Amino acid sequence: NGGKAKAGWTFDKNDWWLEEHGIIMEKPKFSLPAGRYLVTGGRLVTTVLTVEPPEVGDTQQRWKLDNGKLYDITHLPCRSARYK
Repeated sequence: NGGKAKAGWTFDKNDWWLEEHGIIMEKPKFSLPAGRYLVTGGRLVTTVLTVEPPEVGDTQQRWKLDNGKLYDITHLPCRSARYK
């Protein structure tokens, strides 16, 4: 099938995503605009996520949490991972 999913997107073996059930998923097609966001995982921590704009010539964005860890603001049943 040439790496083409039933849904029509193409698998990239050099940059792919795995969803929480162990299924390869389509790459997200959006970026988060630079800014400050109030985030929570619905448990104990609510904090500010700061997303920086990408540097010139780069697509990667730096981010930081004012308090807590990524675990604290992630909805645990719904996670994905990127493999590059």
